[in-house]
Amino acid sequence: MKHEILTLFRESGLDAYADKFEPLIRPSYRIFTQKVPDEHALPSGASKIGGMPDLPAGESWPYWRSYPLSFIAQINLAELPPLADPILPKQGLLLFFYAASAMYGVKGFYDTHQTAKVLYVPDTAGIELIRTAPPEELEDCDPEAVFSPASVSFLTEWTIPPGESADIAGLGMSWSTNREDYDLYWDVFGRRFDEKFQHPDDMKNRLLGCPDPMQGDMQVHCVRLLEGADRKSEEDLLARASQWRLLFQVDSEDDKTGMMWEDVGRLYFWIEQDALERLDFSRVVCDVQGG
Repeated sequence: MKHEILTLFRESGLDAYADKFEPLIRPSYRIFTQKVPDEHALPSGASKIGGMPDLPAGESWPYWRSYPLSFIAQINLAELPPLADPILPKQGLLLFFYAASAMYGVKGFYDTHQTAKVLYVPDTAGIELIRTAPPEELEDCDPEAVFSPASVSFLTEWTIPPGESADIAGLGMSWSTNREDYDLYWDVFGRRFDEKFQHPDDMKNRLLGCPDPMQGDMQVHCVRLLEGADRKSEEDLLARASQWRLLFQVDSEDDKTGMMWEDVGRLYFWIEQDALERLDFSRVVCDVQGG
């Protein structure tokens, strides 16, 4: 499959970039949801979006400042199908949280990465998991930040970087410096790629791979948030930004989970490549883009 994508890339008039582009073709897990009337029907530790997390005994609910974080999803790694170039272990639990109740009007919200948290539980077999209701203060201050449960299924799917990304800019195909090849990449190759290799469902929940942005680049934002805006050069900034990878994205599915990210947008969790390889989720950055 990867070879077919690279062939399509060459046939789109981009052969000069093929060798450097090949590593940017990344496998992912596409995630499909189904509304769950009764969350008790879901086994403890099962993958889901929304609902209540299955926290290890003794684990406290995460906060940012005085704001309880909203539970977004949990992924049981043992439920994932085989993936080309696997980077996650074959067992464990990933739990995603975000300070959804503080998104609007809270000073400093967009100046820190601590509004998001990813909890990694390496082995669920030998510990007690407790299905934990959110703090009452979260429901009291913003009931829309408490989400309904949806069960999930997975499909492996290849992805390519969006046109407006540090990955593509680093190849010399950015919109601002090389409009001709940018147009070939996004309008010719990108359109053909979507038609041939992407599931047609408009809802794009995804684990790993490349993002499906609603607006522009997010990799540079990750660098600037954690390291500041002062970089020695644009080349240096792009090199650092290209080390950031999509960890997880969740779509607005108001009818299933009650999630609405800005104007029918998406929520994105980002992680540095070396941190992902170490399974270190302490510096995850979260971004929201609207439609």
